[in-house]
Amino acid sequence: MSTTNLSTVLDLIETGVIHPSLVSLMIGHSFTILLVPLVIALFYFSNRYSRRTPIFILNVTAIMLAFFAGIMIDALAVHAILSPTDSWPLALNISIGILGMFQCILVDLILLLRLISLHPPRHLGLSRFSLLIALPVILKIARITNLIVFTKQMADASRGPQGAKQMAALWMSTPCLKIDWTAQVVDNTYASVAFLWSVRRRLSNRQGITSDILPGRTTFAMRLRMISRIAATNFLVPTLFSIAQIIIVYLGVNTGTVNNIVLVNTMITVFGVVFATVWVGKERRQDEEDQSAREMRLKIGEGKMNSGSGLDWKVATVRSGSVGGK
Repeated sequence: MSTTNLSTVLDLIETGVIHPSLVSLMIGHSFTILLVPLVIALFYFSNRYSRRTPIFILNVTAIMLAFFAGIMIDALAVHAILSPTDSWPLALNISIGILGMFQCILVDLILLLRLISLHPPRHLGLSRFSLLIALPVILKIARITNLIVFTKQMADASRGPQGAKQMAALWMSTPCLKIDWTAQVVDNTYASVAFLWSVRRRLSNRQGITSDILPGRTTFAMRLRMISRIAATNFLVPTLFSIAQIIIVYLGVNTGTVNNIVLVNTMITVFGVVFATVWVGKERRQDEEDQSAREMRLKIGEGKMNSGSGLDWKVATVRSGSVGGK
């Protein structure tokens, strides 16, 4: 092979393999490292009762899946940089894609559970509750079915010597991605808007409520405002990224750019929903500490009153004895 041909091959490897893998490594590894303090905070601000709730279990599951996917992305990128001509099995790429899509479904399931916690069946009644959850449930069933079809298509495309090229072409042309991302936008929008509307109604009923007993303490209305802001952020950021994914796919942008946007969207979605759970746990822990402090102050006050009453009784007894002696 001549020097010119060798230089051309090296340039192709650098631009087609090493550079995209380096970008993917930087993005994936940065988010994967941040998952460690996030899961620590999740357990630190929880208690033994909250750890048994479905929302907490799903949050831990989402973090574990994101961490596992991040490790696989890091390993795949490092291997591609060190050995660009020796690629790993394409099944690993398919697994990463499936994990990303499943994580988004899991996050939307957490949003649905939060909506149900605001409107339980015993408050709405069975008919109204069924209408409330009908669309999210139908969308999730459709997304899971679409994910199964997409997995089958990718597995079929990965066979043969041209499997990598066939997978890349299918990734950009299959309607399954467009269906999933569109359903994700609708699902996320419905759950977030319904949640924000419910919080807004409760907030409007609490506008005049302030903490007269403890003015420095966070009031219920203030917490509702913070919850609404967190929910709005969890809604806007993933929705904007999902819309960007759909636009980029239709514009025919290269696969690497689409993969990076999907990776960022998936990680931010997980971070947003888990951060909301951490914040709620922090507020609950603060309430428990405030309650313990109030109980301690009451006990100290009762002790002082009891000790003071005993001292007064002794002084009165001594004085009465002195008067009697005179």
